[in-house]
Amino acid sequence: MPWVTASEVKLYAQVKYSDFVEGSFTDEAAFDTFITGTVVPAVESHIEAYCDRDFDTDYPSGIPAAIKDVARRAAANILQYMIANKQGPLVRVEEFKVAIPEQEILTPGLRRLLDRWKYRQPHVKSTEYEVIDES
Repeated sequence: MPWVTASEVKLYAQVKYSDFVEGSFTDEAAFDTFITGTVVPAVESHIEAYCDRDFDTDYPSGIPAAIKDVARRAAANILQYMIANKQGPLVRVEEFKVAIPEQEILTPGLRRLLDRWKYRQPHVKSTEYEVIDES
């Protein structure tokens, strides 16, 4: 089950299907299908890879709200990059400087939010007790 819905992602991104290159999506339903079938699974995969864990397995009763929020933001980033790509690969940075924008789905800010969710191996405390083999 997807972590977030297409309507949540569109709310965060503030875009609709008509904002994209003509012919990209036939209607709002096709746009929703693209978000839930392509964008959201990609975002989930990026988040799980960054955190080195499977959230669906680790949280069977439901994905934490903080992770869902990051997923919405990252999915919105993808849609915003698609809009930016429509305008061409170069952006004006300063008066006379143009550059190709970095298209980072998990921005440094989103990665900082995810840092506390990274998988960490549990520590095993060692003791100086003698092990007795009773075999």
